[in-house]
Amino acid sequence: MGEQTGAAAPDATPPPPRLTIGGLVSGGRYELLEPCGGVAGQSFWKARDRRLGRYVSLTFVDPLPGEQPPGSATGVLDRTVALTVVYADGLARVLDVIRGRAGGIVVSEWIPGRSLAAAVAEPDPESAVGAVWGLADAATRAEESGLALGLDSPDRIRLTEDGRAVLAFPGVHAGADSRGDVQGLGAVLYALLTGAWPLPLPAGSDLHVPTDGRPVPAQHDDDELRDPTVAGHGVAPESAVLAMRSLDGSSVSSAATVRAMVTDRVGGPVRASSEVAYPEDAAATEWAPSDAGPSAYVGPDPEVQKRRWQIMAGTSAAAVVVIALLFAWMVGAFGGTNSKTPLSQQLDAIERAAQASRASATAEPTADGDGAAEKSEKDTPSTPVAVSTATAWQPPTSNGTAENSASAPNVVDGDLSTAWSSDTYRSQIGDGPSAYKPGIGLMLTLESEQEVRKVVLHSGDDDVRFEVRSSPSASPAALDETTRLGAGTVRGGKATVTIDEPEKSEHILVWITRLGTSGDQAYDASITEVELTR
Repeated sequence: MGEQTGAAAPDATPPPPRLTIGGLVSGGRYELLEPCGGVAGQSFWKARDRRLGRYVSLTFVDPLPGEQPPGSATGVLDRTVALTVVYADGLARVLDVIRGRAGGIVVSEWIPGRSLAAAVAEPDPESAVGAVWGLADAATRAEESGLALGLDSPDRIRLTEDGRAVLAFPGVHAGADSRGDVQGLGAVLYALLTGAWPLPLPAGSDLHVPTDGRPVPAQHDDDELRDPTVAGHGVAPESAVLAMRSLDGSSVSSAATVRAMVTDRVGGPVRASSEVAYPEDAAATEWAPSDAGPSAYVGPDPEVQKRRWQIMAGTSAAAVVVIALLFAWMVGAFGGTNSKTPLSQQLDAIERAAQASRASATAEPTADGDGAAEKSEKDTPSTPVAVSTATAWQPPTSNGTAENSASAPNVVDGDLSTAWSSDTYRSQIGDGPSAYKPGIGLMLTLESEQEVRKVVLHSGDDDVRFEVRSSPSASPAALDETTRLGAGTVRGGKATVTIDEPEKSEHILVWITRLGTSGDQAYDASITEVELTR
């Protein structure tokens, strides 16, 4: 796994490296700077990438005690690699996974700020709920992809300089699941409210000593976890209920429910979810968890509302009823802070609606001829261009990988309730000095070679800028191999690009050159549909 000294027998499995401050691992590339804790089979370190001159987080993954190498380490690495399809504000980006015969190293971006232990040494209940929004969002996105974050230890969590909780040391253990992530979210929130960690530490934690220590264990009264309003000072009852209901492992069964309730409390960023309906324009909401305070729900404009119900009409009758009830509940319960309904009852209501929605999602959709007939002639393209495939694309020389290709077909499925989303970046893309990528592409392969004269792009993220380009193939070697046909900027939910000089091509590239702003140092874009017309 790391740099070794001495000669090993040809067939012998090298032991894991002895980890010490100042030690070099991975052929001398990474210098160990600070131990940050760990669990059985995993050790967390802050390190310096000597090649690129930057800080990174290292999660050393080794077989569990008593296992023959690589043992369980392979599974941990595989599950953590799978998380690279999930990019959210509350999840550190995995930069590399280095595999060895005895285990491996997960290399992640370093999260500047403080460890959870340091942050909760002086609890700040007023900012605690907002701090977990990004982490809840990451857990929601992982759950939607059939994955889990593995929120099992306080050592894994760091708080950014502006107070956002982030999973800084990813390493998904064998028992990780979405229910455990919900419990982990509750534990992080409880710690931020009270300064104490409410769950047992994972096995092997005693073998790893973080530089900042760990939060003190939470107190119990008659074997019952002490309520945050009693354990902490100035803890709002609503915050305490959210923490306790998440911790009990049954009352709240999904991270999306946690995220929805956090959004209700702090007015944080909102993203589309299969379980909870959100405002159409919420992706552009800026999040300031420390002092922004609650913000009221602002409903969509009538045209957006009409389009939403036309889409809903294509689902089963049960699903329509559930979504309608959920929407009505949101207007009342999320509409402000003056609701007289106790938060515990609100949690029950949203969880019941979420469970009913998940059950009805398996129903077969019915045809919706009436909705199509209501479209005005000016909104209906005269000759639509059929798209056979849609994938994410970027030049081979660009940093990172093509983003979320699995959801790219959502932009050509004719359904405005589905979407493709970019990763979230802490700096804007483009040609600026801090840009991680020059752009992000969606490659559309047509059913035949033809001219495209108009492109309409739908997105809830205003100020997203993009170019429309023709391409000689679905995987050009460089952006210069494509031809720019036009450009647009999203305003009011969509952008229309009229191509004056179209070219015959079988491949159309939507090349995004500027992302929308979804928060402080948070840039991303969600595209719901791309319509091509000739």
